[in-house]
Amino acid sequence: MAQPPGYGPPAYGPPGSGAGAPSYGGPGYGGPAYGPPPDSTPPAYGSPPESAPPGYGASAEYGPSSYGAPPTPPPNRPVGLIVGAIIAVAVLVMIAGGVIAAVYVSNRGSSDDPTVASSDGPTSATTGEAPASSAPSADSTVPAGDRGTIGKPVRQADLIITVTAKPQCGVKSIGSGYTTYEPRQGQWCLIDLKFENVGKAAIKPRQSSIKMIDENGGEYLMDLFSFKANPDDNLALFENIYQGKTATGIIAFDVATGQVPATLKMNPAGDWDDELQFSLK
Repeated sequence: MAQPPGYGPPAYGPPGSGAGAPSYGGPGYGGPAYGPPPDSTPPAYGSPPESAPPGYGASAEYGPSSYGAPPTPPPNRPVGLIVGAIIAVAVLVMIAGGVIAAVYVSNRGSSDDPTVASSDGPTSATTGEAPASSAPSADSTVPAGDRGTIGKPVRQADLIITVTAKPQCGVKSIGSGYTTYEPRQGQWCLIDLKFENVGKAAIKPRQSSIKMIDENGGEYLMDLFSFKANPDDNLALFENIYQGKTATGIIAFDVATGQVPATLKMNPAGDWDDELQFSLK
């Protein structure tokens, strides 16, 4: 018995296996659909031309040309020239500094040179102004000598020495409070002095050679505690006395009771054998 064409086996067979094949067969699912197309037939799915390899090969879309040519590397900087220029500038600065220092030292040395006899500037004689250092003080005209009296100064080197008052004897103590000192021999004799520096440099008078002679020939050295007889315990006579300055002070002698001072001897600024004498009567 013949079967109807729509349900028979040929409907599921391979396409082209028999006559009157149904519309489900054909090239859409058969071998020709996946085989290489004929040369005259264009590719079924827009395959790339044969010259471009299929698959994952490089294409014009992702090739290097898509991003343009690589950037040109920056030119090499002349590092050697820069370093050389820096060194050259440093050397020039050092040379300039040396020249400036040499000129400064040369000018300073010439300005500090005390011998300026060739100077064309006006001197004190032409201007009528005497140098300040040559102006004598009130006591600088005192002649040098080795003997003085109360109120009469004596000059030794650049120091003018004056006994300004008569000795004050019979003093029982000097100082105050816990630093009060009493005489060991009976009385303190106090003598007022004035030192004036008329020179051009500081003078520090010596005190080790100062002594007093009494009327009987007894000798007494200046006491080490003489500073206690001065206000604020300050004996400025034997400190540095600067040019044009004056120092005053009191010196003390520990003298036997009943003895009277007659002569004061000292050598504050002269040679060791240059002794001055002051009459205390």
